[in-house]
Amino acid sequence: MKYKILSTALILPFLAYPAVFAQGYLSAIESNKKVVFDFYRLIVEPRNSDLAEVYLAANFVDHDPADRKGPESVVEMLKTMGPPASDEVGSTLRNPPVFIMAQGDLVTWLFKQNVPDQKDKSRTVERFSLEVYRIKDRKIAEHWKGMANLP
Repeated sequence: MKYKILSTALILPFLAYPAVFAQGYLSAIESNKKVVFDFYRLIVEPRNSDLAEVYLAANFVDHDPADRKGPESVVEMLKTMGPPASDEVGSTLRNPPVFIMAQGDLVTWLFKQNVPDQKDKSRTVERFSLEVYRIKDRKIAEHWKGMANLP
């Protein structure tokens, strides 16, 4: 009996070891979501094009009518966005998505904004923007975007 208690006491730390140390690692899906989150936090919101190549694959494709390719397409897009709301980079986003979904190598963000109504400038309408990213080797490889206003 004495040896059984002693052997259990010696084995217990080895059984707990994986659970304790595994908490510091992200799953593949959580890692993909973090790539997109950090891309927005460190590049898009502060308009910091210096880090584009850290988060975008060299063969990055932005699926829009112009079918732009390469990290330089994002650098050009950042220039058209105007100055950032703030130069400070925090641990959260100033304009967070209202919905995030990830499966496999795809990460989808849904944004909601109130924008001026094109027909009546005294009113606003809700605009939803859908951003889909494909992650490969911890970098953004592809991007798709869609937008719709609610009446």
